[in-house]
Amino acid sequence: MERNKGRHEERGLRSAPVSPEQVAFPFAAQAARLRRHIQGHSPEEVCLITSIEPARLDATGWLQLNRQAWGIENGLHQRLDVSQNDDRCRVRHPNSMLLFALMRRFANSLLIEWKSQFKKPDHKTTTDFQSHFSDDHHRRALRFLTSKHPHLKSSS
Repeated sequence: MERNKGRHEERGLRSAPVSPEQVAFPFAAQAARLRRHIQGHSPEEVCLITSIEPARLDATGWLQLNRQAWGIENGLHQRLDVSQNDDRCRVRHPNSMLLFALMRRFANSLLIEWKSQFKKPDHKTTTDFQSHFSDDHHRRALRFLTSKHPHLKSSS
């Protein structure tokens, strides 16, 4: 039992060693069933798979990794979905999809670097970043891309 965002949350996990053939998932070494019940919500159950052997990952480790996974979803994936319209992209050619994904992640990395140079980085948005490197400022963007040691300087 723990508190998560002010609500009581109960989480329980059972895991077992597996082979990739058993679960039809490459490199699988362990599978788990996580049951969580948050106060005011219906209980839910999810299945998890990892390539980490049971000797190196106990139930506590599983629960910590599962909690940390939401940090990725709330950080990178939300930025890609909301700011870069990643979910609305209709490109289907595998090479094009890879290229678009790499460019979006690269742009996201540049945004994070750019934001870190401000006193209040949380007040800077993707729109601010795109405006900073808009057509009026293309020389700055090209200089950054072709620099041997790139550094983003803020103008404000």
